[in-house]
Amino acid sequence: MRHLLLLLAALTAFCAFAIPVDSLLQKANLLIETSPDSAIALCARLKSRHMDINQKARVYHTLGNALFAQGEMEKAKQNFREAISYARQAGDKKTEASVLSDLGVCYRITEKPDSALASYRQALAILQSIDAPIEEAYLLTSISVFYANQGRLEEAAKYGEQAFSLAKTTDEIEAIMYAGQTAGIVLYLKGEKENGLAIEREMVGIAERHQLPRYILKTYASIIDMHYKDGRNDSVDHYMKRGMELLSSVPEASVESIGFLEESYVVLTARGRYQESLDIQQRILDMKGAGTFMPFNKLYQRIARNYLGMGDIRRAGDAYERAIALTDSLHGLEIDQQLSEFDVKYETAKRELEISRLESEKSRHRTIIAAIIVAVAIALVSSLIWWRTRLHRIRKEHELSNLRTRLTAIDDERSRIAAELHDGICNDLTGIELLMQSKTSNPHEILALIEQTRQTVRNISHELMPPEFNNVDFSHLLLAMAAKSDDSITVSLDGYASPDNSVAFQLYRIIQEHIANIRKYSNADKIVIKAGNGIIVISDNGQSYNPEKGNGIGNQTMLRRAQSIGATLEFSENSLKIVYKFR
Repeated sequence: MRHLLLLLAALTAFCAFAIPVDSLLQKANLLIETSPDSAIALCARLKSRHMDINQKARVYHTLGNALFAQGEMEKAKQNFREAISYARQAGDKKTEASVLSDLGVCYRITEKPDSALASYRQALAILQSIDAPIEEAYLLTSISVFYANQGRLEEAAKYGEQAFSLAKTTDEIEAIMYAGQTAGIVLYLKGEKENGLAIEREMVGIAERHQLPRYILKTYASIIDMHYKDGRNDSVDHYMKRGMELLSSVPEASVESIGFLEESYVVLTARGRYQESLDIQQRILDMKGAGTFMPFNKLYQRIARNYLGMGDIRRAGDAYERAIALTDSLHGLEIDQQLSEFDVKYETAKRELEISRLESEKSRHRTIIAAIIVAVAIALVSSLIWWRTRLHRIRKEHELSNLRTRLTAIDDERSRIAAELHDGICNDLTGIELLMQSKTSNPHEILALIEQTRQTVRNISHELMPPEFNNVDFSHLLLAMAAKSDDSITVSLDGYASPDNSVAFQLYRIIQEHIANIRKYSNADKIVIKAGNGIIVISDNGQSYNPEKGNGIGNQTMLRRAQSIGATLEFSENSLKIVYKFR
């Protein structure tokens, strides 16, 4: 008989081992909803089997989700990280994105928003390059929850509605449930209460038809919160009663179970049913290691409020002290860690110093001095090289920045001149052409238009003419500009000192652009340029205008040129003051 039992056990083990990995993995995923313990045990068996890298990634992913369902967040994170590593080795982008999305949820629930957002970003970048609607729906839903927790409901609603629409194009019930529940909550918070509540009721119906107790309980919590805020007390009682009956069908420390219990005790406290609320809070405290939505220090504050409501001042005080202690412990753990690290470093340094002292006593004094001199010399040379390299890099970066600014200004100037040629000269020539084709054209009018167009082309050609700074002083260029202006420009040099070529070029272009604007907008016939030591003032007798209010390319180009040489432009009525530094 004993041999027969051993044979039967061996046959059972062999049959289990003969079942393909993918089939067992599919079974484990189905068990997560109803029996996460069984899913965890099955994954443990699978880990002992021979699997390829892709299968390992999926097994660790499933195990992480089962641990998440049980509320064991840290173990879930560890398995998710293992799954990501295997998925990357296998090149399975879909699995990698899905695990990153679930890891982000884990981080969010354990109050690590920065890590959650980093996981979401990585997953989204992967999903944008592949076709995976189910995984994308899960991820968009998680992102919607993240934004809602940050109080940014507009973005939360956008991502939630996208996720719900995408999920409904698939036959994945859990994706539809997750997206629908989230969309309903966000719409309610956003002010679309009836739409939000209608979606939640729809999700309850879907969860009940497919016998998904965790999702039913999760949706009950949302509906209770909505009805309570709307003052529908009968509906609150109805869903609380149904949820309490359903708790036995859901793992006690699961996220859904704790979420429902937390919503229940908040409502009970608000209604003055303090003892019932305390019973639920104690039930949560007994679930050590569970992933509660509310931090334990805040939970003890809630407990204290219940005791105050009952008139039990002593226990309320104890609860408040516990809340304060937990809050302080968050900082205390950090300080303890820092102190521990300091102590380890101190002991290590002390031992190293002792060893160094013993070795020094055995060495000759001359050798020590030589070693010190060599070390100092190396340090000085290294420092000198480092500083020279750093200064060179800073100088190159500065030169590159100035070059980029100049190139941008040149591009803007070319665009402006192109626009002048297209919108001005071309249109003027077209008008002259049409006028000449007219039988009633006036020759004098045509000649006047041609002269006006010629003058415009002449002005543009002067702007395009590059000034020669190599052999001519900047002041000579200003005087040359005035000489070509038909006496409309006067230059005054008072205490003038010439800047170097790079500064002079930018100043010349700024002055040239401003004079073009004066001629275009103010109709001035007299322009005075006063150049002193680091200051240039350009004034005119035309109509007043404020170039700072304009968004034209010319004005932007002037500002960029000034920025590239560290100059400032001060506009006032019929005047521009340029203050620059010598280089």
